[in-house]
Amino acid sequence: MKLMLDLMGKRYGKLPSEVLKSGDTIDMIICTTALEYEQWREKKQKNNTVPTHHSQAELQKRIDQANEISGQK
Repeated sequence: MKLMLDLMGKRYGKLPSEVLKSGDTIDMIICTTALEYEQWREKKQKNNTVPTHHSQAELQKRIDQANEISGQK
């Protein structure tokens, strides 16, 4: 949890106390997904290939979970 607070604070320019006060689960999901995407892009650019460490079904599941949490369809 401490690492997540630090990570989100650095990424969004917030103090850990601000993240604790106003952040929620959807913020954590978006933060980790964005970081994974950045890592994927770096690997793709470095190797000039498309690395696949997540299946399409797994990615769709994560999108569906995020939408469910936020009340979107």
